[in-house]
Amino acid sequence: MKINSLLIPLIAFALVSCKKKKETVTAEVSKPAMADTVVAMPPEELKIDTATGNESENIKTEEPGAEPEMITDDFAFNKFPSANYKFVKKAKLDFSSDEGAHNFRTRIKDAYESGTPNFASYYITVIFGCGSSCIMGMMTDVRDGKIYGLPLGEETSCLFADDRAIFYPDSRLFIASICRESNEAENVYYHAFVWNEEKKVFEKVEEKDIK
Repeated sequence: MKINSLLIPLIAFALVSCKKKKETVTAEVSKPAMADTVVAMPPEELKIDTATGNESENIKTEEPGAEPEMITDDFAFNKFPSANYKFVKKAKLDFSSDEGAHNFRTRIKDAYESGTPNFASYYITVIFGCGSSCIMGMMTDVRDGKIYGLPLGEETSCLFADDRAIFYPDSRLFIASICRESNEAENVYYHAFVWNEEKKVFEKVEEKDIK
């Protein structure tokens, strides 16, 4: 009986010691798991990728702007300025002012209603295709709604065109086309016109006059 009474406390002491050891091992194992969780969270690294993406987008947005600047440098639009005009409202369209205007009624109307003067101070233009390597267009005076033809079409079209229909709101110069004899040709020639506001006609100008 004495032996049994001594064994019972020893067994209880051993069980308590084993439990403590298990808890210690469990605690020690859980610590590395917490450390792994912290190391695996790098949100700040994503900011670097985002910044790099923004830089590439900025480069792309700058590229389209370079081409028009090269074109405008080639021509002296400031030699043919148009009058200062503060656009307020548009007059009613006058389709009787041009014989061919009715054939393009929808195009002219849509462009006129949605646009603002973009050539020679007073005129809203609309340009559209008329076949292979051919474009044509009309312009409408916002002051009285009268419609005029632009100097485009077969006479000013070319198979090898560098650019076509170049014009600005504050100039009366209209570059209908920049042409080459072939893709390999180095020399170019121009179809250029100046709008005569008094006579209401386009007058052809030579290369020496537009440089």
